[in-house]
Amino acid sequence: MRNRTLTVLAVAAVAAVLTGCSSGAAGSADRQTALTDLKLGTDSSAAAMLPSDIQKAGKLVVGVDPTYAPNEFKDKDGAPIGWEIDLIDAVAAKLGVKTDYRVAKFDNIVPSILGQKYDMGLGGYYDTKKREETLDMVDFFTAGNQFASPAAKPITNELDVCGLKIAVQNGGSAPLVYLPEVDKKCEAAGKPKTNQLGYDTQDDATAAVTLGRADAMVADSPVIGYAAKLSKGKLVTSPIYDSLLSGTPVKKDRGQFAQAILAALQSLQKDGSYTKILSYWGVENGALDTMQINGATE
Repeated sequence: MRNRTLTVLAVAAVAAVLTGCSSGAAGSADRQTALTDLKLGTDSSAAAMLPSDIQKAGKLVVGVDPTYAPNEFKDKDGAPIGWEIDLIDAVAAKLGVKTDYRVAKFDNIVPSILGQKYDMGLGGYYDTKKREETLDMVDFFTAGNQFASPAAKPITNELDVCGLKIAVQNGGSAPLVYLPEVDKKCEAAGKPKTNQLGYDTQDDATAAVTLGRADAMVADSPVIGYAAKLSKGKLVTSPIYDSLLSGTPVKKDRGQFAQAILAALQSLQKDGSYTKILSYWGVENGALDTMQINGATE
């Protein structure tokens, strides 16, 4: 996720293109209504695993970079919002504590976790072997490249895009890394390569598809899922390709903290709250059947 270049401003504009609204942020009242029946009572077995200093503080201090909708961005009042925010709020409830979000630059979050200024971080973190050297990654999602296309022309296989006009945001890994690999597969199958249409912002790329200038678009899967949800059926999504696990980083050797978060997530998964939160934000395609700690393969 964070090897892509999308920003909250771009996705907010996507929403304006698709719905005629002035912002991509889901309204807080609408969100509260949609998520009112989450089962957020304390899970005593998970809460018992929290380090004593967190139990005493009664809160999780979370470093967050709110520039990556729909994972985390800012509402009209400047408060962090997004599906990862809703999920960690639910985790905190299961652990019997509150959340205390500290807005920070992405590159500053991990050093602050290692220095125990923050307990954990949010910002679209992929689980990698490199990160696992100093952090425990609690994996709760999988993300990758994904296409969106008009509902009448769904993409069910990578080879479906061969020869199509594909809208992309300039500078992202999709046009620079992913689509060149797709083009190799197209050529090997005797099909024409994709025709990339580059745009400076994701909202422009989305508009190209909705207005018929492009046949499809490709971007990071949470962003594509959110755009499809906002389109109210106009756009449909493809499967996710080149997926990697993602989640929240916490400091290693901090007792059973990572296990406590994992247990809370598993409780949310069991009672259906996990699925409800992801579905509300349109990112359910990235849901995991089995959550884990440090599941990176590369």
